[in-house]
Amino acid sequence: MGPAPRSSKTSAPTRRVVVCENHRPGVDPITDALRCEGVEASSCADGATLLEEVMRTPPDVVIFLLRPGNASDIGVLELLRRAAPVLPLVIVASSGSLDTQKLVQDLRPIYYAVWPVEGQELCAAIQAALARRGHPAV
Repeated sequence: MGPAPRSSKTSAPTRRVVVCENHRPGVDPITDALRCEGVEASSCADGATLLEEVMRTPPDVVIFLLRPGNASDIGVLELLRRAAPVLPLVIVASSGSLDTQKLVQDLRPIYYAVWPVEGQELCAAIQAALARRGHPAV
């Protein structure tokens, strides 16, 4: 039996975390790690879907898995920054090269990590992003 539903008058508003992992369908390691930590996160299959989601209903935080050598990922992140310049962005790179770090700096992520990343570390990054925007923690 699951937890009892909370009254909307007394509960904190739900925070939307959207994860773009660019993986095979059904393989969502970041989303799965967040769910294990109790964070509700939705997953986008690709950058185009992420941009549509952000334009339709902006989330509170975006987590993006940056693949090595994929210029289209950087292009998506640059478009995301233009469309939502203050949206908290957490970037998880699958490679920690200096070139990747240089590219990521201009995107102003609130947090940057190299995969593998523990769910607790991602949760701390989300909480820092929410605090910076003046929201209570998840």
